[in-house]
Amino acid sequence: MLTGPLPERVNHRKLVSDRTILQGTIPLNRFSRLVQSLESDQGTVQTRLEFKKKQKQALVVGEASIEVSLVCQACLEIVKNRMEVGFQLILVNSQRALSELDQSQDGLVVEGELVGLVDLFEDELIISLPMVPRHNEGECESMVEVPGTPDADIRDTHRPFEALSKIQEDTDN
Repeated sequence: MLTGPLPERVNHRKLVSDRTILQGTIPLNRFSRLVQSLESDQGTVQTRLEFKKKQKQALVVGEASIEVSLVCQACLEIVKNRMEVGFQLILVNSQRALSELDQSQDGLVVEGELVGLVDLFEDELIISLPMVPRHNEGECESMVEVPGTPDADIRDTHRPFEALSKIQEDTDN
């Protein structure tokens, strides 16, 4: 098992034949598509990747976890979100082989011997992002009710048709 900072690219055929487990970190800034949705590209992704063969197919079983910074859509402040994903990918060498996989199987076309580790699970992290990032209830700073705020600050709403309503009541009587 290899641990520590992980390389950008690995020889997937060798890792599969050796049944290698990689465990370590990848800098968040390597995930170029993911960081477009984040407030910061600082941090590291913790990951564990197991390369093996299953029914003559190269298989990668993995887990990844990270804490990301997003913009809360309620208060527009930073909210930290912990994400953990698990995935299984079958590595294939052509689009045709990819199209022959079962509907329940995820695959990745890998041309040549080297595969980028980010390519293995960046999509999984992207689809795990919340659609509408928000703080937990009561944690938004601009949304929190401040005790002792007088209700006198709430102004009477202008009702332009109030006079019309009174005229209508008078004519009905």
